[in-house]
Amino acid sequence: MLIRRRRKKAGGAIVEVIAGLFVLIPVVLFIVDIVAMVLAQMAHDALAKDCARAAAEETNAGNATAAVNQVISGFSSPVMVIQPGPVVDYNGTIPETVRVQTTAIFTFPVQVPFCGNLQQTFVAEAREPIVGVLPN
Repeated sequence: MLIRRRRKKAGGAIVEVIAGLFVLIPVVLFIVDIVAMVLAQMAHDALAKDCARAAAEETNAGNATAAVNQVISGFSSPVMVIQPGPVVDYNGTIPETVRVQTTAIFTFPVQVPFCGNLQQTFVAEAREPIVGVLPN
């Protein structure tokens, strides 16, 4: 008389789920990094535009730089550090536009295992027409 034993199929499913998670988790972490990087770049571009608008309302380079620094100090992000760049110089001939360049160092919220950088540097530039009225 033969005794047939039945194998449990639940054990095989658990192994398949665990093996699938080894592939799925790095993919999800990569997608989280990409989404965070795109959102950070969009925020950085908007910040550069705000800095250019603030600088365009001033009448000299010193006030324009102070306005840019004030806008940047109001920006807070757990994943980005913003460094202001040069504002156009008002000495000599008066320019028609102001140019502001900002640099952001973006730190990835989740590092993808075995590859990838810890940080990414973004540079944004914005130009605005000067609307500040010069004193007589």
